[in-house]
Amino acid sequence: MKNRILIFCILITSCIDPYTVEAPEMESMLSVEGHITDGPGPHILKVSRTATYGSVFVDFIRPVVQANVAIREFETGLMIFLNEVRQGVYETPAGFSATTGNSYSLSITTREGFEYTSFPSKATKAPSLDSLTYHTITIPSNDRLNPRSGIELVAHFSDPSDERNYYFWNIKNAVSTFETYPEFFKPPRSLPTNPYQPKDCCKYCNLPGFSASRGLYLDDDINFNGLRTSQIAGYIEDDGYRLTFRYRFNFEQMAISEETYRYLRLVNQQMTLTGSVFDPPPANIRGNMISITNPDETVLGHLFAAGVSRKKVSLRGSELNLLQFQQPFNDDCRELINAVESTDWFED
Repeated sequence: MKNRILIFCILITSCIDPYTVEAPEMESMLSVEGHITDGPGPHILKVSRTATYGSVFVDFIRPVVQANVAIREFETGLMIFLNEVRQGVYETPAGFSATTGNSYSLSITTREGFEYTSFPSKATKAPSLDSLTYHTITIPSNDRLNPRSGIELVAHFSDPSDERNYYFWNIKNAVSTFETYPEFFKPPRSLPTNPYQPKDCCKYCNLPGFSASRGLYLDDDINFNGLRTSQIAGYIEDDGYRLTFRYRFNFEQMAISEETYRYLRLVNQQMTLTGSVFDPPPANIRGNMISITNPDETVLGHLFAAGVSRKKVSLRGSELNLLQFQQPFNDDCRELINAVESTDWFED
């Protein structure tokens, strides 16, 4: 009995010394996003500073404004200065395009006087994209009765045999055109027996930038060097809205360098993590940007130059084998967030 009392007294009188964790203070880092191609301009670069780790009330992502941003062509010494069109968004002149075979680097001087640059990236001519086909696929999900589905894009082209080639496929300037039914409009909380209250406008609207892809699509030609090949080059998920009527975009096949391919592959690995035990560990991915003012500073981003082969694509919902329930919208289409009335809904 005495032993039990002694143990009880020790338990209630013993204390634990608090351990103070001193986490290193995170720094806000410069981040650069964008690339240039041998296609028509303008080409867009985004410059920002990352938020430090913690609450959104502590810090936030900030655009880098009023910076001096320029692209240098190594072979000719030509400097192309970019204009700031929005906060942190810089644009090349419309007439500028990269020259295949030449190398380019980025130069940034912030308004505080900090200088940054990138290692040169060479623009390689892209093999011509012969055709682009698509088909419907399903993706396993937790909901067995309603699996995810979408349109998978397949690029068909001939790979050159005299060199090692690296490819990056990209969907650009995606616009989803919606068909809605304002003639069947009923106010909220209307009874089923209440009559329709048709609206005069609008039936067709565009949602610019309405795209959805799973990660990045890239590959090298180690398995098809010198052959005519067909490669999976993109995916557009069907959410019951975006593919219902018409979906238009520019499809790009870019020839990139080995360094850019390695960088984008690492980015893609981080983008497609699912949280399983088989995922690779998160990593700090370093690009080709460095600080001249402070060589020890970490700079995020990778400016690359590439050759490009493009195709304009227009998908009609009536021609697709869509598996998701296509949800009608019985109202003025301008009530959708960011929607604008379409004047070209009939064009391919």
